[in-house]
Amino acid sequence: MDAVAAGIASGDPVLLDAPGIGRRVQVALENAEAAFLRSAARLRGSGQLERARKIERYADCARFDLDEPTLARQLYVTVARLRQVRRLDILADLALERMLSLARAERGNLQLADPASGALRIIAHHGFDQGFLDHFAVVNDDLSACGRAAARNMQVVISDVITDKRFEPHRQIARASRFRAVQSTPLVDKNGQLVGVVSTHYPDPYAPSAQDLRIIRRYADLVGQVLSSRGSVETPMDLAGADLAETLPA
Repeated sequence: MDAVAAGIASGDPVLLDAPGIGRRVQVALENAEAAFLRSAARLRGSGQLERARKIERYADCARFDLDEPTLARQLYVTVARLRQVRRLDILADLALERMLSLARAERGNLQLADPASGALRIIAHHGFDQGFLDHFAVVNDDLSACGRAAARNMQVVISDVITDKRFEPHRQIARASRFRAVQSTPLVDKNGQLVGVVSTHYPDPYAPSAQDLRIIRRYADLVGQVLSSRGSVETPMDLAGADLAETLPA
């Protein structure tokens, strides 16, 4: 993939404003998608399924940008603003706010994965009380939606937590928190490695449309790259001492 397509895939809006860039971007993305799909097919043929899935993810990003250029631009502008936010907790809050809008949800949370253990810890949330936060303070199982998404590095939808057998250990807190459905999407870096998980919750049995899930995945990919660029992850204690006056760009 050339420099133009690489910039688009990472959510760089600067390239979109260059003279004549529209056709160049389209051609670059079409070529990139085709090259990724050829490479993925070869990898699958040789049994390298994990590498093939990563390459297919890049192809999906290129196809999304080709199919949804206006929305893609909006997402790039959002992500460009996120890159300017200095404090991790504020960045996560803003990223989650946009995700809730895209996912048509009123409640959700964003978790980061511990680099050593892989355990998920909530860093941003909206609409939940302390009981929910205590229950999901550390997630290291593959029974919850977020745990499954992290374990598989794949988007997971539980359309009804009451009828989903594997969700049983978390059913009581779901009832207390009054949600019946949840979708969880991995946040990954540019190499497809897990950075965290973002989840949205719904009061009634529900499954987002295929189009909504596609949009959520694309935005999650971009947010994951922003989060991974921070290097180390601050703890809540670190964040508490930051100067709010220097949090947001002028």
